[in-house]
Parts: sequence; C-alpha cells; structure tokens
Amino acid sequence: MAVLVAAGLLGCRGAGGTTAGCTGAESTATPIDPPVMAFLSAARALHHEADLEQQGGDVAGAVKTLERLVRMPAPRAVEVDEVLADGYARLAELRLQQGDLSGADHDVQLGLGHAQGATYFRGHLLEVGGLVEEARAGALADAGQAAQASEAKTKAMALLEEAVHVQEQVIDHALADGGKP
Repeated sequence: MAVLVAAGLLGCRGAGGTTAGCTGAESTATPIDPPVMAFLSAARALHHEADLEQQGGDVAGAVKTLERLVRMPAPRAVEVDEVLADGYARLAELRLQQGDLSGADHDVQLGLGHAQGATYFRGHLLEVGGLVEEARAGALADAGQAAQASEAKTKAMALLEEAVHVQEQVIDHALADGGKP
C-alpha cells in the first residue's frame, strides 16, 4: 500500500520537486528527498520481482527478493518505515505458506518495530501474527499437544482482536478528520 502511495508521489513530481500537475495547482508541500524516493522506487521494483516469482511458483525466490528489500540501507522516514513494515508482513505471509512458523513470527516482530502507533501497517502485522499462531495451533493439535494448541489458539484470537482494535482506531481517526487519511 505504501509503495502505491509512493508511486503516486513519484509520478506527481514536477520541476523543482513540487507537485504541480497533481491537483492543477502548485503545491507548497515539502517534497520527499531523493534518498527516500530512491528507496521507495527500489522497494516497488523488488515487490514486482517478488510478484513475478510468486506467479511462477517460486515462493523461495520471492522470499529472497523481499529479504533484499528489508535489508537495504534505508533513510529515516515515515514512508520508509511503512514500506518496511509492509515488506515484513509480506515476508511473514510467504514464510507461513512455506510452513516456516518461526521465521514468519520473527518477521512479524521485526515489522512491528517499524509500525508504531495505530496504523494500518501495525494492524496488518498483528493480523499476520494471528495467522501464524493459528497455524501453530493447528500444527500442535496435529502433533497431539492439545494444551499447547489451545494456548496458541488463544494467542491467535488475541492478536486478531488486537488487529481489529488497531484498524478501528485508524478508521475512527480518519472519520474524525472528515474522512481524510
């Protein structure tokens, strides 16, 4: 999602770094600096590469590509943190597909470090964390470990509920601002 927003920003830059042409009037908003723009562009390209690998059935290749993204040198900016949080969420989902619950959980935890406060990205990471715990509960139940499976299921439900709570805060904040993000 952040990558799409960044793509829109990159496409709206006019001469001198202004956003002329986006709304028909010259914007006085502070432009995003070149290192941030470069990071966002590279992130978008890496997500496209991962898409192509996934479409070809190469989930391991998609994981390696997204690992490149989250390990890239990154300038400090809110947009960069959002892209990294989103990248970690996608990595966790791919690792979950591969049955790598430990790796998926690790990615969720790293992603949460980039998603502070009530944001869509934090809510999504919590949701993915809930899916990881749900899968863990299933694996534990299949292994005959009923007590541990029950604990994992309880943790999954708590994470999913926390995800809903965060997303409700995001929605409430947007509605309080007249629907503006």
